[in-house]
Amino acid sequence: AYYDPTLSSGSGGYWSYATQSPTLPTEATATTTGDIANPGINVANYGYGADWNSQSGNVTTVGSAGADSSSFYGTFDQVGNVGEWNDERIFNLTTGRGIWGGAYTSNDFELTSDNFPSFSPTFEFPNAGFRISSLAAIPEPSSYAALAGLIGLLLALRLRRVTNFKS
Repeated sequence: AYYDPTLSSGSGGYWSYATQSPTLPTEATATTTGDIANPGINVANYGYGADWNSQSGNVTTVGSAGADSSSFYGTFDQVGNVGEWNDERIFNLTTGRGIWGGAYTSNDFELTSDNFPSFSPTFEFPNAGFRISSLAAIPEPSSYAALAGLIGLLLALRLRRVTNFKS
């Protein structure tokens, strides 16, 4: 979320915040339906700023801060909203796992790329979730439909050949 391969003259580097910024994001506010009311450049939901649904601070609609607050890779809300469990072991602990990016309850430091909190994976937090990602390319759903169609066609041709051979 914090890495940008175009930083440091193309050799890559890390932003302080996953909103592609070295400066603290603007604290999000929320509409009555949970969308971010002040979308724009470098905006994140943290510090109990997004009050709605009769709560002091709350999660907001994913991506409602806008594309100007996304990571280099186009992912949204990787700082603020909810912290994300990470499977990587932190500080060589046997059971500790990281929660990255901070949450709507987080302070300024908890959003930074320098923050490496570690918790037992058995802990439950109302302001933590997870994001599924992969280094491998995942085919679009339409690719699965095309593959299923191709398999069906091949089976039909084989069945036709077997039927014609028996005739």
